[in-house]
Amino acid sequence: MTEITQSMEHQMKLRISSSLFLLSLSIPAFASYNQVEPVTISPPAKFYIGIFGGGGSSNNINASQFAAAFLPAGSGGTLAVNAFGQMNSQSSGFFGGQLGYQTQQIVLQPSSPWTLGPAVELEGYSMNSSTFSGILVNSNVRAPEHDFQVSYPMNRTLFFANGVLNFNNSNFPVHPYIGLGLGNALVRISGANATQINPAEIGINHYNSNPSDTNSVFAGQVKLGLSYDFNKYVSAFVDYRWVYVASTHFLFGSTIYTGHAETTSWQVKLDAQRYNLGNIGLRLNLG
Repeated sequence: MTEITQSMEHQMKLRISSSLFLLSLSIPAFASYNQVEPVTISPPAKFYIGIFGGGGSSNNINASQFAAAFLPAGSGGTLAVNAFGQMNSQSSGFFGGQLGYQTQQIVLQPSSPWTLGPAVELEGYSMNSSTFSGILVNSNVRAPEHDFQVSYPMNRTLFFANGVLNFNNSNFPVHPYIGLGLGNALVRISGANATQINPAEIGINHYNSNPSDTNSVFAGQVKLGLSYDFNKYVSAFVDYRWVYVASTHFLFGSTIYTGHAETTSWQVKLDAQRYNLGNIGLRLNLG
């Protein structure tokens, strides 16, 4: 009986020892399994407002004008005046503002400091008045030389809804960005002038009864820039913009002078305008 009891106690000790040994082996495995992976916290979304200003220049703009001059029957009757030419390139300054919202940033990799910050913006800016000028030539059988020196003092106000992608790095205060904007351009010409220079008609503005008109057309822009964070609230930015303004049509008044043949209203068409612009601005992050 004593031998049986001792045998049972010995087996029990072996089982306990085996269990303790297996438990000691399993603890590191459980610890490894339950280890928490590091989490990269994405910066939160934010609203911002900004102001900016700069300058740039346009392309040369193709232009044309159309009207009919009511000449006496002895001079052949009504004469179609269809003149074509090109406006010179012009430089212009501009200033504007923006309201934006950057969404929560996208983490590219848990171990990477780079994030993508998509944003949407409402942006508007006004370009200073620029006078586009050039010579428009009408040539037909009845009037082989019928040339006009024209000038169009122009103001442009542009409105865009932009999509912007910011490339952010938590280790650097400088962040590149790229943006695409679609919108509208309000183009106004005030005090237009068309003087016939061949044959010369000194002091006659062929738009004299109404030398002003406004046209609203499609506009688009692409911008590439860099922003610099002074702190989490204030940043500065610089960017290059390529701006497109669709072709514009204006209707100016007829020519009405004593002793001069009256005309119909003058239709003026300016082909698409393209601008290369640069600007600098300040932005306030609202959180």
